[in-house]
Amino acid sequence: MPLLEDLIQELQQRLSPSSTVPSSAAVAEAAQSERINVTLPGGVMEELKRHALAEGRSCGNLASYLIEDGLRRHRPLQQNGD
Repeated sequence: MPLLEDLIQELQQRLSPSSTVPSSAAVAEAAQSERINVTLPGGVMEELKRHALAEGRSCGNLASYLIEDGLRRHRPLQQNGD
């Protein structure tokens, strides 16, 4: 996955000059991520919590994966630079 390799390399470069740990905002910026706020119906949230717990991941991580997977099923996602 070239995108993940690029992100790892960028984070390593940012860490190399100094020994400080980057803030979560710096990591999110380096990953070109954006934060959103989504309101889910109670039943959907309960299902999300149940699945996240069963898979050993956070609700946010599972929600991100499900959104990305859903978008891929509807149309291929464009990579940066395409």
